[in-house]
Amino acid sequence: MMQLSVRLVPVDDTTLVIALTGELDSTTKPVLAAFLDPLPQTPVKHVLVAAGDLWFCDLNGLDLLATTHRALQDKNGYLALAEVQPSLRRLIALMTEQSLTAIPVFASMPEALAAAGVEAYQVPTPPTGRRHLPRLRSVPRAKAATRAQSAERNQSAERNQSAERNQSGERGQSGERAQSLWRDQPAKRDQPSGQGQARPRVDPAPEPPARPPKSPITLDASRLPTVIFESRSLRDQALHQQEALHSRLTATAHARDRLLLIRQRCDDSLVAMRSSLSEARSILTLAETGPVPPHFS
Repeated sequence: MMQLSVRLVPVDDTTLVIALTGELDSTTKPVLAAFLDPLPQTPVKHVLVAAGDLWFCDLNGLDLLATTHRALQDKNGYLALAEVQPSLRRLIALMTEQSLTAIPVFASMPEALAAAGVEAYQVPTPPTGRRHLPRLRSVPRAKAATRAQSAERNQSAERNQSAERNQSGERGQSGERAQSLWRDQPAKRDQPSGQGQARPRVDPAPEPPARPPKSPITLDASRLPTVIFESRSLRDQALHQQEALHSRLTATAHARDRLLLIRQRCDDSLVAMRSSLSEARSILTLAETGPVPPHFS
């Protein structure tokens, strides 16, 4: 079974657009009534119903719209319909002939907005950035090393290299003394000592450039009331749909219980009919096999 979807789009403080999708009948009437009944107590004066996707509407739903229209007329406002289906347009015409209350009907939503005094209206687009994030503060980065610190590191590196050179020189001298003991091996005497060579200088790795701080994320506080209102409307809509579904489930359970009771009664009737049929057959059998009455001549 088709449900009714209600979407509220606030245009300004006194104008509200309601988009309906589905069917509006006696079952879905409480869903729409939950949104329309509180409107006369609010600053809203003009309610524009977008009925392009409203596939069905009976007298119960139209009576609800007319009641809201009369309540808004008391505060110099009205309820209007836009993009109405032909069947609903004929139903409104018949209702207007029988009553003095005529609901305004517009061919398109821009015409309805223009009649309500709204010059230009654009559907708000959702923000493309992140949502619901707090404002982040910029974290200071570590400072680069100063020139004095870098010069000190270079001097310590040079001292280490000079110490390594001295150690290599001492090792070379000890090697020459050992070679003098074996003068009969000229090949070893001509070999150069690899331990006396100085190691190549290793420069410290350059530090990466500091990244510019990111701009803080700001939230538009002016849209917060609209977001809260839409979230509450969606929550109320979900609650009403849940209640309608619960009531339908309850009615289905009652109908199932009735069907089971009727089925039990039918079974009892069949058992009684079968017992009666058995008794009738036994009576007929006794009548056929009974004693023959005596014949007097």
